[in-house]
Amino acid sequence: MIAHGEATERERLALSSLSRTTYHESRRRAYGNRWIQDRYVPDPKALGFPVVAIGLSRPLADRTEEYLRNFSYGPGTVVLWSMAGCALGVFLLRNAKESEQLARAWSDKRWVRDSDLVVSEPTLESVPVYFDCEGLWAHLLQKEGTARYPRGLGRPACEGSLQGGKGPPTDGMARMLGELTGPIDTPGPVYLHRTMGLPRSQRSMVEKGFIARRVFMGPLSLPSFEGRDTSRLLFVTGTTSPGFIPSSALPALVQQANAYPHLVVGGGGKMLIGFMGQGTQSPQANNSPPSSFSTRLLPALKMFLSDINIFQGDATTLFPMIDHRYDRLVAGQQRP
Repeated sequence: MIAHGEATERERLALSSLSRTTYHESRRRAYGNRWIQDRYVPDPKALGFPVVAIGLSRPLADRTEEYLRNFSYGPGTVVLWSMAGCALGVFLLRNAKESEQLARAWSDKRWVRDSDLVVSEPTLESVPVYFDCEGLWAHLLQKEGTARYPRGLGRPACEGSLQGGKGPPTDGMARMLGELTGPIDTPGPVYLHRTMGLPRSQRSMVEKGFIARRVFMGPLSLPSFEGRDTSRLLFVTGTTSPGFIPSSALPALVQQANAYPHLVVGGGGKMLIGFMGQGTQSPQANNSPPSSFSTRLLPALKMFLSDINIFQGDATTLFPMIDHRYDRLVAGQQRP
């Protein structure tokens, strides 16, 4: 289900190799327990947001709530997570001025002990992995290979814009995209959810790739499997050499470290990479990375990163203030 968010239920059933009864029962439990959730994710450039900023911070314990509230009102804030150990934000912005303002606020020492922010372009080259947990899930199940991993944000940089490079979409186009990008109600057991039921104009946006149907995994509610879980979130930031292409980091991570990051973004000589893995202790008690980090992952990261910094979060404490709310991009300023 995670890999084939754009497929119909008939196609998903065939791909699962499960019996019809087993598939639909598994599907009902996965959506009913919010282990997974569906979203339509737009190409940010198509909505007039050519800049993406993804940030990590360690807010001061007594200022965390107030600090994060400062970022929750902007329409470009599409993800804002708070958890023990760190905070994560994804911001889609209209111009460099907005990114400069965000950078100052995100790193304000009145609120945080430490922070990092990577500003880039929302294309598949710069954000090659965007909350794609298929590789993680396959690793958790000790399954060989993946079907669609990695899935990133936006479209390839070489592809045209929604209106042939003529700037932000018209009000009518933005309204149409906005109707597609809000939370999707839990699909019924026979919901054929590729583009069926959508008006022709909206169906065209999906079929042309300007909006992607994605299935996101919820790390907070995901159950353990044979003693393995995903309660530890590990984020790594660092600097890269000039001209480094973020998507080229994946072969080193997958082949050398057998690691499947769920988030990769790079820009301005910086990178941010997110991993989910086995939780053994609270990051509040001990902020040291897991032993496998030093033995397998760190050597692979050093192949393309320097000045490495580690942020850890405890998924069991995760509070999603804003959770993949792309409808905010066209709804104007609003409270989460």
